[in-house]
Amino acid sequence: MPPILTMSNIKARFLIISDTYASPSLVSSLSTMPVDVIIHCGNLTQESKLSEFASALAFFKAIKGPLKLVIPGSHDFTLDDAVYETKITETAPNLSIKKEEEMYKTYGKKGQARQLLCSELAKKDGIFFLDEGRHDFALGNGASLSVYASPYTPRASSDDDDYDYQGQGNENWGFQYTKSQGHVFDIGYTADLVITHGPPLGVLDVTAASDPKIRAGCPFLFAAVAMARPRLHCFGHVPAGWGAKFVRWRDIPA
Repeated sequence: MPPILTMSNIKARFLIISDTYASPSLVSSLSTMPVDVIIHCGNLTQESKLSEFASALAFFKAIKGPLKLVIPGSHDFTLDDAVYETKITETAPNLSIKKEEEMYKTYGKKGQARQLLCSELAKKDGIFFLDEGRHDFALGNGASLSVYASPYTPRASSDDDDYDYQGQGNENWGFQYTKSQGHVFDIGYTADLVITHGPPLGVLDVTAASDPKIRAGCPFLFAAVAMARPRLHCFGHVPAGWGAKFVRWRDIPA
């Protein structure tokens, strides 16, 4: 974890994780080195169950660090109100009253998972759930941090036949868009840190070592990040693309 310099030249240290799928055993494998900010880039859960979100909160609480910034991923679909409403509309009418009660007990009503992550108890433990947009934080070491966050990733659809990441097909995952729809990543020009669930096109986005031609990155995100020129961009979503990459931004023409 290399030190990152803020605009005020105060050193801050980051621990970046992603796609933990509510696995509590990962705590013991994380670095015990003191950090200023812990970042989770989405996919807190495997199936978006309330019990998994509770496990994720316990996981964050167990990690030592004063500030923990969290965004959702495609697996965390109950946090995407539109997607969850669609799933409920399609599923609930075919269920018995008992099965419907079991469904809500497992996944919660709309907004219930979000309430867990945004609770005062979570904030007391330093956990901040970030919706898409810009956020500002004052760190305990005196540094300031400007953050842009977005959980959105491209998904396969009938007009995206060349892209089918991990066999997802047309399944309705959370926080996704088709290539034809596109997505606006309104990062701006002042973000120190960009947190997204998925990678930009061409950067640590190869889905499998056996077929390096398949990339899951987003061209819209690539363009937005290149324009914004943040000090750090972190993301997950593609397990085979894990790692880090140093880049040097091109000089801005006078």
